[in-house]
Amino acid sequence: MKTTGIVLAVIGGLSTLGAIIGAANGHQTNFAGLTFVVLGAFLISRANKKKEEEEKKRQWEQGNSDNK
Repeated sequence: MKTTGIVLAVIGGLSTLGAIIGAANGHQTNFAGLTFVVLGAFLISRANKKKEEEEKKRQWEQGNSDNK
C-alpha cells in the first residue's frame, strides 16, 4: 500500500507540474493530478498508521506474556 501511495504521489506531482507549466504557457489545463497526490498521501499515511498499530499490538501481546 505504501509503494502504491508513493507511485500515485509521484504521478500526481508530475501531472500537476505539467499543468502548471501548461498554465504558464497560456494553455487551458486541469489540475486533476492533485487528486493523485492526495490519494497517494492518504495511502502512505494509512500504511504508516497500520504499521504503528501492528507495533503497538505486538508490544501489548509481549507485555501480556511477561505478566504470566
